[in-house]
Amino acid sequence: MTFPMYKPQEVRRVRTSALLTEAQSLLDTSTMSTFIIIIFLSLMMGKSGGSIRPVVTFTPNWGNILQGDDVTLTCELPSSVPWKPQTYQWYKDGETIHGDKQILRIDSSAERDRGDYQCRINTSDISDPVNLNVTDRHVLLQRRPSAIYEGDPLTLRCHHNKDFIGFQTRFYKNNEEIKSEFPDSEFRIQKVDLNTSGHYKCSKEITSPGRSEYHELSDEFSLSVKELFSPPKIKITSDWVIEGDEMMVRCDTRLDPLRGGTELHFAFYRDGRTVRGYNVSDTYRVQSSQLEDSGNYTCEVKTVSDTVRKMSDGLYIQIYKLFSPPEIKVTPSRVIEGDEMTVRCDTRLDPLRGGTELHFAFYRDGRTVRGYNVSDTYRVRSSQLEDSGNYTCEVRTASDTVRKMSDGFYIQIYGRVILQRPPSAIYEGDSLTLRCHHHRRLYNAKNTKFYKDDQEIKSSETDSTFHIPNITMSQSGLYKCTKQIQRSRVQEHSDVSFISVKEIFSPPEIKVTPSRIIEGDEMTVRCDTRLDPLRGGTELHFAFYRDGRTVRGYNVSDTYRVRDGRTVRGYNVSDTYRVRSSQLEDSGNYTCEVRTVSDTVRKMSDGLYIQIHELFSPPEIKVTPSRVIEGDEMTVRCDTRLDPLRGGTELQFAFYRDGRTVRGYNVSDTYRVRSSQLEDSGKYTCEVRTRSDTVWKMSDGFYIQIHDYTVQNIIRLVISGFVLSAAVCFIYFHNK
Repeated sequence: MTFPMYKPQEVRRVRTSALLTEAQSLLDTSTMSTFIIIIFLSLMMGKSGGSIRPVVTFTPNWGNILQGDDVTLTCELPSSVPWKPQTYQWYKDGETIHGDKQILRIDSSAERDRGDYQCRINTSDISDPVNLNVTDRHVLLQRRPSAIYEGDPLTLRCHHNKDFIGFQTRFYKNNEEIKSEFPDSEFRIQKVDLNTSGHYKCSKEITSPGRSEYHELSDEFSLSVKELFSPPKIKITSDWVIEGDEMMVRCDTRLDPLRGGTELHFAFYRDGRTVRGYNVSDTYRVQSSQLEDSGNYTCEVKTVSDTVRKMSDGLYIQIYKLFSPPEIKVTPSRVIEGDEMTVRCDTRLDPLRGGTELHFAFYRDGRTVRGYNVSDTYRVRSSQLEDSGNYTCEVRTASDTVRKMSDGFYIQIYGRVILQRPPSAIYEGDSLTLRCHHHRRLYNAKNTKFYKDDQEIKSSETDSTFHIPNITMSQSGLYKCTKQIQRSRVQEHSDVSFISVKEIFSPPEIKVTPSRIIEGDEMTVRCDTRLDPLRGGTELHFAFYRDGRTVRGYNVSDTYRVRDGRTVRGYNVSDTYRVRSSQLEDSGNYTCEVRTVSDTVRKMSDGLYIQIHELFSPPEIKVTPSRVIEGDEMTVRCDTRLDPLRGGTELQFAFYRDGRTVRGYNVSDTYRVRSSQLEDSGKYTCEVRTRSDTVWKMSDGFYIQIHDYTVQNIIRLVISGFVLSAAVCFIYFHNK
């Protein structure tokens, strides 16, 4: 018999192929389960020795070396394999080579040592090939021989021939310099990622011993960083999850087969919050999912050393209702004592789960009135007043995986006498009618009485109503009524009903714009109030008063404006009340009154004092010099002071003598007479106004006397002669 000859790697392929063929034959038979097939394959792999595979490593750990470099190859088994005496076999390029020890040394390597190296220990499977590249060059860029994965540390070495001396070393990535160092010839990255991939190059200055000139030589290669595991994706076992179902969320990723032993940890998040911390399981389970488990799910995967971590995209998972939130429904809608009352817990099952059995329980004021039962209905044959209360119901599945509580529903059991009132809200100014109504069983009831806050307010033998034509807020209170049964002294009482009279509009407030008003300004006074939103269509009328006197009668506008002498109502101008802009006399205590168009409600605001400030002070006449003689230059000034906040206001001045104009309006506050004459004497006044003529003021009169020049000279000569005579006499008597 002739046996085919195989190389070691071919032997492994034949064994694996035989195992797969045998497994395939099992898969073709319907009687063998998947579980048994997996066990069978494991046993067959164990018999072939395929489960134990050694690894070849280099020391130093470079996959490419220069001629003349030394390298040591080591054949190692995983640390978990028990130790026993070993025999080793080495292979190069698939052929057996000399060497039966764990370590294979290559001293002063040559190009003939280049190739793929493998080893076998005892009867183990042969190792994967590891390539050793021996190069005849002066400078070599070295890297480790095995594949580089994201998260790995990386060292590149710019190695030179040992017969030369190396100097400055530079490293480049994609033609950009990333390191320049001397004498360090290595470039290190603690933790690589996919972006580390690229074209790397190193250059080194080298020289021969004893020579001064040097040469810069380089080497380069492309480096590809492999993905350790694929970006994770959220996957869910079922596209349609109903509350109460078990939900399984998986964080799906694929490890690179050559790093299949890497331990990964998985964490899960919902709407950014952790629902399960890091764990070796890639699955997050919810035994009984609830509506609150709905959300945007993400997962994160990391290595146990945390050198690589990746986050999935979000996947929104919707948990659908098994049944709708229950609601309390009562029949009849109005229950009178003695009536049969039916309370139903109303809910709707998801059509896809229509066969699910539900149980129902009922509560009144938090206490159980009927425990869990398959019936959704609670019946009271003859309801009594004490059956009144806040009813709720709870629904659950038979397995109790889902349960829901209804909102409360107050059921009032009415007595045989009831106090009827309008269903809508009651506002001040409304009319209100109350009716004391009795059940048809009390056909002989009579003598109706009404009470407010336990005080009787009406009693009648025949009239069962109580009417308030124009209600006020003070009439809010607790109302009830009674009826007396004919031929007995028994009185039937209605329940107490609280009647709250709402405010139709708030008490008005005076508001003024601007907050500081200077005479001549436009002033806006507003009567501020707020209508209840439910009565927003009510028409209100407003009136304004100053110091108790009307300044504007009732109008639909809530605003009183003083502008250019006219009262402005809303957006329409009315000439009813005229004020020439705001003047000092517009100061005062302002109030406003609001009323409904029917005048059923009216309210007065508190007072607000509004001060109109002076734009400029009342002018005064000032003259220079204080004594004017005919022929003198006379200056008359109209003196006033502007409010500092209105310093830029332009004023105009006019001057009058004895009521006649001596100078018309001008921006100058001064009137000059170059050579005053006796006829310039008189009573002077001046008037100041703004350019817009909204404010003007007149000074008091000031009499200016122009003195006669001749009389003055005679007086001066007499006085001078007297003074001269006195001086001569004094000198004479002093010398004598």
